[in-house]
Amino acid sequence: MEENKKNDRFIIMKNIILVVFVIILLRIVYMTTFKYEHYKELAENKTYKELPVKAARGEIRDKFGRLLAGNKNLFTVQVSGDGINRTDSDGKSMANDISLKIIKLLEENNEEYIDEFPIYTENGKYYYTFDKNIREYKKNNGIPDELNAKESFYYLVDKLVDEGLLSQEEKKLDSSKLQSKLNENGYYPPILVKKWIFTEEKNKNDWLGRYKIDDLNVSAKKAFEQIRTEDAIYKIDSRLSDADARKILVVRDLIKSQGYSQYNPVTIAKDISESTIAQIEESAIDLPGVSVSIEPVRYYPNGSLASHVIGYMGKMSSTQEDSYLSKTEKKYSKGDMIGTAGIESSYEGKLKGTDGYKKVQVDALGRVTKELEVSEPKSGETVYLSIDKDLQEVAESSLKRTLEVARSGGTFESDFGNKTVSGTAPNAKSGAVMAIDVKTGDVLATASYPDFDPSKFVTGISYEDYQALQPENKNDLLAPSSLLNLSTQGVFQPGSTFKMITGMAALENGLDPNYTISDPGVVYLGNRPFGDYVWHKFKKNHGSTNLYKAIQESCNIYFYTIATGKNWTGGKNPSESMSADKILEYAKLFGLNERTGLSNEIEERAGSVPSKEQKLITTQATLRNYLSKEMQNVFTDITKAKNPEKYNERIEEIVSWAAEDKTPGRVEAMERLTKLKVKENKVESLADNIVFSYLNFAKWSTADTFNLAIGQGENAYTPAQMVRYAASIANGGNLVDLSVIDRSISNDYSSVDIDTNSSKKIPFKNNDNLKHLVEGMKRVTTVSGSKTLFANLGVTVAAKTGTAEKSGKIPTANEYEYLLKNISAYGVSVNDAKKLAGSLKKEKEAKLTKEKEEEIKDQLKSKDLKEEERKKLEEELKEGVSVKLEDSDKVNATYLRKAIKELNPKLSDDKIDQYKSNYGSFAWSVAFAPADNPEIAVVAMIPQGEESSFALLPVREMIGKYFGLTKDDTKSKNKEESNQNEGSDSSTSKENKGINFTSQIKK
Repeated sequence: MEENKKNDRFIIMKNIILVVFVIILLRIVYMTTFKYEHYKELAENKTYKELPVKAARGEIRDKFGRLLAGNKNLFTVQVSGDGINRTDSDGKSMANDISLKIIKLLEENNEEYIDEFPIYTENGKYYYTFDKNIREYKKNNGIPDELNAKESFYYLVDKLVDEGLLSQEEKKLDSSKLQSKLNENGYYPPILVKKWIFTEEKNKNDWLGRYKIDDLNVSAKKAFEQIRTEDAIYKIDSRLSDADARKILVVRDLIKSQGYSQYNPVTIAKDISESTIAQIEESAIDLPGVSVSIEPVRYYPNGSLASHVIGYMGKMSSTQEDSYLSKTEKKYSKGDMIGTAGIESSYEGKLKGTDGYKKVQVDALGRVTKELEVSEPKSGETVYLSIDKDLQEVAESSLKRTLEVARSGGTFESDFGNKTVSGTAPNAKSGAVMAIDVKTGDVLATASYPDFDPSKFVTGISYEDYQALQPENKNDLLAPSSLLNLSTQGVFQPGSTFKMITGMAALENGLDPNYTISDPGVVYLGNRPFGDYVWHKFKKNHGSTNLYKAIQESCNIYFYTIATGKNWTGGKNPSESMSADKILEYAKLFGLNERTGLSNEIEERAGSVPSKEQKLITTQATLRNYLSKEMQNVFTDITKAKNPEKYNERIEEIVSWAAEDKTPGRVEAMERLTKLKVKENKVESLADNIVFSYLNFAKWSTADTFNLAIGQGENAYTPAQMVRYAASIANGGNLVDLSVIDRSISNDYSSVDIDTNSSKKIPFKNNDNLKHLVEGMKRVTTVSGSKTLFANLGVTVAAKTGTAEKSGKIPTANEYEYLLKNISAYGVSVNDAKKLAGSLKKEKEAKLTKEKEEEIKDQLKSKDLKEEERKKLEEELKEGVSVKLEDSDKVNATYLRKAIKELNPKLSDDKIDQYKSNYGSFAWSVAFAPADNPEIAVVAMIPQGEESSFALLPVREMIGKYFGLTKDDTKSKNKEESNQNEGSDSSTSKENKGINFTSQIKK
């Protein structure tokens, strides 16, 4: 009986346990199957997260520690992918609702938000931003819209060849090496040369691939429809408008762009107002996954001051991701802002901080309920520039005031004496100055006008702001450009500032500095006059002139004489052994054929010393381009389009005439052209142009040596190169590398990296020869007409000024309108010209269409062609290939000009352009002080400055400021001495506000 009761109790307990187990099992199945999403969310509602904490970027300061680039904390709106991807009570994702709510909230508060979704609408049509960016790049660089990536690349190359920045030999380089050459000249085409596609094309393909859209040619509208459909990844409600759907996609695409780190929050808006913060906090229940955070953002307290040195920030591009995301020491995320120019770029590795993190517990709304672990971020290193902020301010303000006076006339006001100008330079709209320490090469100040505000780039520059920084007249190579640093990237003929090199070469090869000529003002080579400035302007001369006076008064005839070793005035020849080669040799010794040392710190391109060989190559290249444009249809038996090989053979035969020992004359050229079957009515005009515009200038001549001696002709250098050369005269023959960096210090002060500049002794035969150059330069400021400018400065200055002629006409901003405006003067009917231009354009389009068809057919013959690409090409052929030229000013003006010349064959380009303004002369000055024990060298350069006296104005102001000679400096010094005499410690903070740091460091 008792045994039976025990068994019953055991059975009951077993059944109870079994029932409980079954209930638990069913509950587990229910939780993991039917309520999986619900319980997953609950688990996540009290989950642990690791939130990144952005590190502050390292500061940039001047040499005395004054802030040039720092950071300020901004309130930002952040959205986390897992935070918004919660489900409501019906198991539906809340991500779309939350995304739409936060964008509308930001719009209602007039907050700017980050919109990088690459499909936009305009007038009801859908477009890719990728395609827009390519179009804008082509437009900004004058590239025809119909050109593909490879064609655009070589269009740029040809442009640089025409400008003499690249040679024909360099054009033949491997594409990657050629791209490096473009970069060296300040051109960065967004083209992947290994695949020959624009980087934006790759970005587009990658983006479509992320949404599993295989058709890479899908229209923007269809791509948008595929992504927004309820069956797609985001399941956007079909009842929503496209505008609201796009707002959702702005948020969700930004999160998706983070790839595998989508759990990290993304910033959707920066620098939001307090009212917006309050609304987001109040709406926390409706906006899970949305939070307000504090983030350090770059800050430039002085606006545009030293902007070309500091540089600017930009969002990491897709082509840079592999390089940055693979870094292990300092981690980057997709979309991070990085330095893209100047010191911000070159010192990115030091300025970038190390991000920290917080391990936290968050609630159902994504709010932090508990901090579990914190790893503090570490800011980047502090970089100290060699720049002196006070001197930099004077450099920029004096340059700007000089340009204003040069354009409009009036008086330049200064502590050292006001300067009233009589003449004006209406096109003096840009310029550059640079001051360096002659012994160390440290750049103390450098300015380029116009400049820019780097703050515009901090959170991503708008299209409108970026366009405002572009040249107004894109057809004009000298048009002011805010982003171009003329100090290191502007290459100009140096004019008479080059004459000390000619003088040094002559002194080193036997010239007696007291050798004297009787200057007549002008000498002739054949019928061509070569005169002094005073002869050209006033029909005067310099009279009895030696080297010192020649430098002082800039006597061209004297330098023609010593450059050639021949007295062209009929007197005694100089007892020297001179030639153009020796001048070129000394130009190289003074560093004019190399970079200055700045290229590892800020953007720099270098001018180069000309050569006899290069002159021939350049002439042949320009002749080739001329013939290719003018002779397409001038042969009786062939055309360029129908017989390209024979056509090129004939062009190359004509080009080869330039290298012949005896240059063909006009009659012989006409005979040769006739034998080549050139149309009779074209022979004479072509022969004239070929001989008198090209062949006669192909070989180095005495005229070239004359031009070389006075800094004209093929000479062209940057202001940085010129101030380095001036410093080497000042410091006794040491060629110092330039640098804008003083030192960098780690955030914990554990390490200091002092920047040192290399220096090399120039192997002169006799360093004392430099003293003769210095003496001549001292006379510029003490004897010549410039002496009044320096009379009140209080320090002796050695200087040299120069003007260099810039040949050619200034292109108009709208060439098509220019041609129409003046068409009656060309003896041509407007209607006839427009009609013919239209026909010529259509002919070109037909030709390009045929070439494109042939290209596609050739591609289809390839066995290696991928099936997807084959289908695409076959579809293109089926639909019909049609190439249309861009409806732009450049294209339309090109065909209108061709039409005008066909309708009136007597017209040349020179005659068509005769109503345009001439380019103004380049105005230069170089100087150093004190003249007998130099510390500082300064250069100023004003494109189209016309008069070199303008270039002396900022030079004087900078020298005066450097030595603490301005009224403000004197007041500051007196105040400081007064405070010291009073013995008041409390005055220290006030005192610092007025200190001239340069004078203090000298003390």
